[in-house]
Amino acid sequence: MIFDLHNDFPTKLPPDKFGEYCRDAQTTITAAIWTTELENARVRLAETVKALRGDAKCRRMPIAVEDLGFLYEGGAYKTFDYSDFAYCSLTWNYDNGFAGGALDAGGLTDAGRELIELMNGKCAIDLAHLNKKSFYAALEHAQRPCCSHTGFNEHPRSLDDAQVRELLARRAPIGLCTVTAICGADGFSRFVAVIDGFVQKYGQDGVDCLAFGSDFNGSTDIPADVCDYAALDSVGFELIRLGYDCESVDKIKYRNAARLCGRG
Repeated sequence: MIFDLHNDFPTKLPPDKFGEYCRDAQTTITAAIWTTELENARVRLAETVKALRGDAKCRRMPIAVEDLGFLYEGGAYKTFDYSDFAYCSLTWNYDNGFAGGALDAGGLTDAGRELIELMNGKCAIDLAHLNKKSFYAALEHAQRPCCSHTGFNEHPRSLDDAQVRELLARRAPIGLCTVTAICGADGFSRFVAVIDGFVQKYGQDGVDCLAFGSDFNGSTDIPADVCDYAALDSVGFELIRLGYDCESVDKIKYRNAARLCGRG
């Protein structure tokens, strides 16, 4: 079984293809609605949620929002219902009215702090795509943080050692994405090596927090042999071959992500 913390398919695919994409009963996909890519984002978000909930194959799927920036105008974030979602992120790669993105220099704003307080108790706060200044400020206020799709190299979208340790101390799930530039893996063997290196460095804390956050459908920079759930399933077999026990593999493949979404 696999639990993916982040897949952008609802933004890329038309609604009539949602169920066709999600037909594997052994895989739980977090449907991430990437609002940065949507015109009239609030309306399109509502339509997409309705389409997901109306499709029998997607009905129980956790839904997430990537980039709440569209709610800043007019203070719409003050009345938005966050309880519909497993997690929401404050921004994408650039600054908005709430926080600073990974490729920008802004910090968490007063509205961003208020936004986090409104989300607390309703959904998890996704720290993916934040720059370091906003990451630490948001982490200070977030009751239930996560980082849904990231890596551990020098890329601006990756987490450094200090950030990882802050998340591990809070038992916050960290989703490893498959995007080559971010995760540093240009193929299957290297992707497994990134996971193994993370666990060797952080030990049991790493096992208890690392998850898959594929970012499928959100980038074309994904190796051909790590581009689907069959490949991610094979990661588990390779970890067992390397000496991992079944419980640890199950945590990385499924249970850590499921815990964030209230299913573990």
